[in-house]
Amino acid sequence: MTAFQIALLALSVPLTCLLACYGLHRVHLLWAYLKRRNDNPVPEGELADWPTVLVQVPVFNEGRVVRRVLEAVAAFDYPKDRLSIQLLDDSTDDTPRIGARVCRELLARGFRIEHLRRTDRSGFKAGALAEGLLRDDSEFVAIFDADFVPEPDFLKRTVPYFAKPSVGLVQARWDHLNMEENLLTRLQSFLIDGHFVMESTTRNRTGRFFNFNGTGGIWRRSCIDDAGGWSSRAGAEDAGISLRAYLKGWKFVFLRDLTVPAELPADAAAYKSQQHRWAKGYTEILKAHLPTIWRAPLPFMTKVEATLMLSNHFAFLLFGVLTILHLPIVLVRAGWHASPFVVFLDVLGLNLVLFAFFAFYVVSQREAGRLTWKRLAHVPLVLGLGMALMVNSCRAVLEALFGLKTGFVRTPKEGDRPDPSYKARAAVIQALTEVSFGLYLIVSTVVLVARGHWLGAPLNLLVAFGFLFLGLPVLKRQWAPAPAPRAEPAPKTVGV
Repeated sequence: MTAFQIALLALSVPLTCLLACYGLHRVHLLWAYLKRRNDNPVPEGELADWPTVLVQVPVFNEGRVVRRVLEAVAAFDYPKDRLSIQLLDDSTDDTPRIGARVCRELLARGFRIEHLRRTDRSGFKAGALAEGLLRDDSEFVAIFDADFVPEPDFLKRTVPYFAKPSVGLVQARWDHLNMEENLLTRLQSFLIDGHFVMESTTRNRTGRFFNFNGTGGIWRRSCIDDAGGWSSRAGAEDAGISLRAYLKGWKFVFLRDLTVPAELPADAAAYKSQQHRWAKGYTEILKAHLPTIWRAPLPFMTKVEATLMLSNHFAFLLFGVLTILHLPIVLVRAGWHASPFVVFLDVLGLNLVLFAFFAFYVVSQREAGRLTWKRLAHVPLVLGLGMALMVNSCRAVLEALFGLKTGFVRTPKEGDRPDPSYKARAAVIQALTEVSFGLYLIVSTVVLVARGHWLGAPLNLLVAFGFLFLGLPVLKRQWAPAPAPRAEPAPKTVGV
């Protein structure tokens, strides 16, 4: 074995083993879910009366969907005299005009609703939520982003769980309004279902940490206050307050079978913007609270689970380095391809990750009631998309680790009609990097096949598809020539 091969092994072996840990963790979650899948939570105790509830709807330039969410909240089957609504509107377009009209209509129908406008966006969504709480003293606070459409029975299905005084949060599962809009939304639905159906359910039912997902949930007001209130120090303000509350001893409830439908980002730039914010926010919280987690009087496995959950995006750093090393390994691997050690490394590393990925998302689709042959055929593409988030997630993790602050960028909402007035910023350099990785993997696949190693080709091509799928639409939008202005019709000549 040459010195170059030894150097490649010295890099790839520990990285593969670390990546395998995330695969093992996914297998563990799958196994734990199958054991606890029927342990549905039930309310403990009874409430003397329906408590007061504040519903907060934070919006920013989301005029297309603001009426829909407010009308859904107004349709709650809950006593009007126990319900308050706040439209927290930081918008800079015509959304305030639309929101004000809807609020007037609901006021005329007897609802207690406030349209709160701020002079600046300090703290972004977290700042708006905190300011709204200063104006209301309701016992419980439900939060819905503008693109969510809760069912009328949402409050009556969640509030009873607060009969147990230690319960601070009840979170519902996200569902999808536009799952069939295009291929990107179909693939995203797998990833969202996997997170909620498998991860959140398992963590909650095994007593481990899981977090509020920013919307589609309801808090006990005293829990928010005890956790220090809303903070904008991290991009994922929902996970941050959840961790602080959990470390204070509050209990959370996740309701797998209660769904709140919402929109999925329908284009690549919007999707990457959303995923970047989540990845960076989780990493910022891990950076700030990791010592606190390990000093807390929690069971060892609970600390491990919280660490793995918040560090999940670090797996993309490992995968990124292994992707860069892929072609060099292909070029030198012929000399040690069949060695028992390398075979073991393959089984332990990437193959384990692949097995965990497929099993995880197939089971999640079955549990969500969506498993069909057509959906099953999409799973390989989901794998390609998930791995191709590497560039996006690596950038987010590195920005968080090095303390680079970026503004809060909300995920664009389309509503009933396309709205070109707000689009996620297209990161052209990132898109070029993604396309380069896609072409790089295609080249390494050609080399792999030329050397007689066919088994690795399908995976390489799937990941290459993912990179090109995320990168090319952004470049196309950036570089496509602007449509030519329509010529004005010539004026008609009127005879004399």
